[in-house]
Amino acid sequence: MAENLWRHTVNQLDPYISGQAAKDAEKQAALKEVSRLATNENPLGPSPKAVAAMQQAVLDSHFYPDLTSLELRKKLGGLHGIDPENYVTGNGADNIITLVIASFVNPGDEVVYCTPTFSEYHKNTLLVGGTPVEIQTTRDHKFDLEAILEAINDKTKLVIICNPNNPTGTIVADYELRAFFSRLPKHVVAVLDEAYGEFISIPNYSTGVEFMKEGLPVITIRTFSKSYGLAGMRVGYAFAKDEFIRPLQAVREPFACNRVAEAGAIAALDDEEHKQNVLRSNKKEMEKLIKEFRSLGYSVEETHTNFLFIDMKQDTNKLAGELFSQGFIIRPCAVWGFPTFARISIGTSEQNDRLIQALKEIRSGAASQV
Repeated sequence: MAENLWRHTVNQLDPYISGQAAKDAEKQAALKEVSRLATNENPLGPSPKAVAAMQQAVLDSHFYPDLTSLELRKKLGGLHGIDPENYVTGNGADNIITLVIASFVNPGDEVVYCTPTFSEYHKNTLLVGGTPVEIQTTRDHKFDLEAILEAINDKTKLVIICNPNNPTGTIVADYELRAFFSRLPKHVVAVLDEAYGEFISIPNYSTGVEFMKEGLPVITIRTFSKSYGLAGMRVGYAFAKDEFIRPLQAVREPFACNRVAEAGAIAALDDEEHKQNVLRSNKKEMEKLIKEFRSLGYSVEETHTNFLFIDMKQDTNKLAGELFSQGFIIRPCAVWGFPTFARISIGTSEQNDRLIQALKEIRSGAASQV
């Protein structure tokens, strides 16, 4: 059997499963329109400036891209006030996660984080022979920093904090994070996954930028997939002090960020108006959806992202099937151990209105059968 030739850890890995593509769903169910509210994409799309830049860059696609994305790193450095040499770019935030774990974790080392959270921490730790140490989130679905500190031992190499967390949308208070990073032993590196960081609207909330400038031992990961609407281009990056960023630069594959994607990311950073429009729309629709979901009797967690983590008081696998027949794709959370919860992305105003109407019709139909 060819499987006997596989690396031993491969059998422990589960392929990443994303939300179903809208076009595939339309064909499968013969639907005229499908709203994909499972993958936390930006419903307003990328900046027109980014689109124009990418179209222009296609004309030069016979040339290799810049090896280290120097222009993008300069742009990010100017935005954050950080030296461009303290950045590394990659093929999406998930690629950066792979680089971080491959750069620091040896066989037998432990990586500590809370669950439920992004599955790639678990997968990549196993892939390099490390040991994932998973701790349950708090009752209010936040990362349990004290429990993480208690789990640290001589084998611990990384602790990963997803903030805001996926799939719960919750955040930890910045003063708690600052204290947590300060208490880490010298042999432990902190990783702060801020894929949804741009959606945090708390005034004066400190992020990885501030923590790095304060000299705290943290690697911060971000992406252009969410607020910038470039999920299909796959642009992620990390920043950290020199001793933490150099190994990532060494492990990183050549040309990890393609020419078209880099052009789009650079132009996206120049369109602050579009980004603010995305954030305003997201906040407005989020507040509307929370009110509507609660009126339907669902429990909705406070969120700092572009999605909602909702206890829908029923089997969400079944509900997802019913919504699919009406043209909506949502993410049931049974895989994370929450069978009555769903993660639902915040769509356009029209999509959100139709979703609420569909849920009302489903509830009405269920009531009529009692």
